[in-house]
Amino acid sequence: MSKAGRDTTIPPTWSMERYSRQIPLKGIGTVGQRKLHDARVAVVGLGGLGSISALQLAGMGVGFLRLVDRDVVELTNLHRQALYDMSSLGYPKVEIAERRLKAINPDLITDPIALTVNSKTAEDIVRGVDIVIDGLDRLEPRYSLNAACLSRKVPYIFGSALESYGSASTIIPGKTACLECMLGRIDDDNMPTCEVVGVFPQILSVIASIQVKEALNLILGQDPVLSNKLLFADIDSMDFQLFHVVRTPNCGACGTFRTMTTHKPSQVVQLCGKGSFSISTNSILSLDLEEVGRVLSTRFEIGMRTGFAVTVAYTDRISAVLMKTGNMLVHGAKDKEEALKVYEDVLGCIGDC
Repeated sequence: MSKAGRDTTIPPTWSMERYSRQIPLKGIGTVGQRKLHDARVAVVGLGGLGSISALQLAGMGVGFLRLVDRDVVELTNLHRQALYDMSSLGYPKVEIAERRLKAINPDLITDPIALTVNSKTAEDIVRGVDIVIDGLDRLEPRYSLNAACLSRKVPYIFGSALESYGSASTIIPGKTACLECMLGRIDDDNMPTCEVVGVFPQILSVIASIQVKEALNLILGQDPVLSNKLLFADIDSMDFQLFHVVRTPNCGACGTFRTMTTHKPSQVVQLCGKGSFSISTNSILSLDLEEVGRVLSTRFEIGMRTGFAVTVAYTDRISAVLMKTGNMLVHGAKDKEEALKVYEDVLGCIGDC
């Protein structure tokens, strides 16, 4: 033991040099570094918020990251999503994220999942982790994640950002207000999107960094600052405010007479103004993409093939990216009905062959 009473032994895989600017921090030390190494965190959504959160967690030595996102990298992502570059275009975000994070920290254990978050998948996403960090951009999957975290008693660190402002809160099941206590029944149809109003990369960095600091507080056994509080930040006015929030007794998710409100998952979701659709499975699959690519090549032109996805040229106008989980992104479809037809046609071909 050192004079400060700290255990100075660390596992041999750790590098004193790697964490030499972190271990001296008050509240960390070698004991705290061990706690970081043993922590299991899910980063759900690997866009503007989640990519920054994942980078910071991996860099600081968190030992296990579950990486969840349904999307592929697009050119419009690159001004704000720090994990990706031009060589990433068209690849599933979880695949690029895993590769980039392991390049930063080879000791990191990752669990990449290309999946849509909804009431049928959220429990699996939350299972086996200590903390969930929200990097999502829609309310419907957030409500499902909130319910799963309440059910499994996993702390949920909420975050959102748009234009120049953002917010964050730490939800501790059974102790603090949950997401539905704070937001009620606001739905996505009444919310602006970054495609319409835009988002400053700087507010994403601010909110994501606050989310990570709250996660570190929990991992290190310290009280989170944002429990029963909602932080509002606006970098245009440099206005930062804390609002106290309280549990709602009749909240459908966490109230005394809760009904554990379930939000029916939409199998087909139109993505942010770009003529693209995300289609989720009724149950998580584990496709052999090598075999899938071989089968589909008998009928379609196959583009990119990776360990996570196969790209299919369905017609001259429509393309599809089939993930190993069974999720699909369809580009060029006129509406949800046509997107669903593409999905059923491609999955039917796999089943028939």
